[in-house]
Parts: sequence; C-alpha cells; structure tokens
Amino acid sequence: LHAWSDLSTHAAEELARTAPGSIPALELDAEANEVQGRWDAAEKDYRAILKENPRYPGIHFRLARLLLSRPNPAPDFQEQAKKELQEELGIDPSNAGAEYISGELARQMQDFPAAVEHFSKACTLDPNFGDALLGLGMTLLSEKKYEDAVAPLEKAVKLEPENPAGHYSLATAYARTGHKEAAEREFALQ
Repeated sequence: LHAWSDLSTHAAEELARTAPGSIPALELDAEANEVQGRWDAAEKDYRAILKENPRYPGIHFRLARLLLSRPNPAPDFQEQAKKELQEELGIDPSNAGAEYISGELARQMQDFPAAVEHFSKACTLDPNFGDALLGLGMTLLSEKKYEDAVAPLEKAVKLEPENPAGHYSLATAYARTGHKEAAEREFALQ
C-alpha cells in the first residue's frame, strides 16, 4: 500500500511539473483544494477544466457538490447546483450520483414527483445505492404512497442496517400499511 501511495504521489508531482495546465493536473489540484476547504480555488480549477473541455465527464457533478458543500453559500446555490447537475446528466446520463443529488434537491424543495423520478433513476442505474433507495422511500412517504415506499425502504435497510433514518422510515411505512408487528420491530431497531 505504501508503495502505491509513493507511486501516486510521484506521478502527481511529475504531472504538476510537466503539464501543470493539463486537465488531469487541474483535476488533481481541484480535488486537493476541495478536500482542504479551499472552495474558490477548487471552483476555479473545475471551471478551467470546463473551459478546456465543456463536456468533460464528472466536472459539473463536482461543481454541484462543491456548491452544496460550501459554508455560507450564495443565495441561489441550490439553483446553481441544479443547473450543474442537469449539465452533468446531459453529458453522462448514467451518473447515479447526479440523479441522487438532483432527487435530494427536489425533495428539499418539496417537488416530490421530480424527486421520485430522480431517485428512481439513481436506483435503476445503481440498484444497491442505499441513500437513493432511502430517499425514494422517504419521498413516497411524503406523498402518502405508503405501500410503494415499503420495497425501497426494505432494501435500503438491508444495505445500510446501521442507518436509523432507514428503520424509522420503514417503521412508518409498515405502520401506515397495517403491519403493526413489523413496525414495532423497526421502531425498536431505530
């Protein structure tokens, strides 16, 4: 493991020295800036990548994630993030993470039909995406579609048994569908 880390570090240093303006170098720099909480520098690097190649996969997704992670975001940060996610899905329609975050944004804005659509797509792209299954189930609960919520919530709980939100949501779905014993069991696990 140590040898791989050394090789990786050496390769990154070599890239920074020989091609500092290349897309891979900018991507490494952006990721390092993001990890260190240097949001403006990370955004500058991501924007430079898009200037070089506007259809470079993953960058709009990372910009959206950055916009949503920033402390003290701009007032319209959710709309900016939504736009970046739409751009990403136009480039890479198989990006389950972009669908999931789009679903979360829609759910937070109480646009439940859009949230269900995005979460469902994320679950289709990655059937073991526990957070997307939980988001889908919670959104269906919000729409009072209790029967429909059971299956994704059961799978979410199997994938992430330590997540109390999953057990709580599944208990709620069970209680609303008349499965009293199953609901009590899930409430106890929660």
